[in-house]
Amino acid sequence: MSESIPEILEKQLKHHLGKAVPAHAVHDIHAALELSEILEAKGFSFQLKDLCPKSQYETRWRAIFLKDGEKFSADDPQSSVAVCTAAVDALTHP
Repeated sequence: MSESIPEILEKQLKHHLGKAVPAHAVHDIHAALELSEILEAKGFSFQLKDLCPKSQYETRWRAIFLKDGEKFSADDPQSSVAVCTAAVDALTHP
């Protein structure tokens, strides 16, 4: 059986940050925001945007990390997945 996206993200985050990764960051927005603080301590700025602010039925989030003029972003219906995906992208680019 292949791994799910959250499992893959979790492995990648642990590969880059080790034990510093907050537990359940992929599933819990509060833990994902703790993750964003870790990246901010590494010099990244962070934004989380609601892409469907007026919709009662749709959710879509964009997480953005910026550093040295480079933008690392991800969109997902789950805010925590968007944050973790953008974080992995930011951490994999030197």
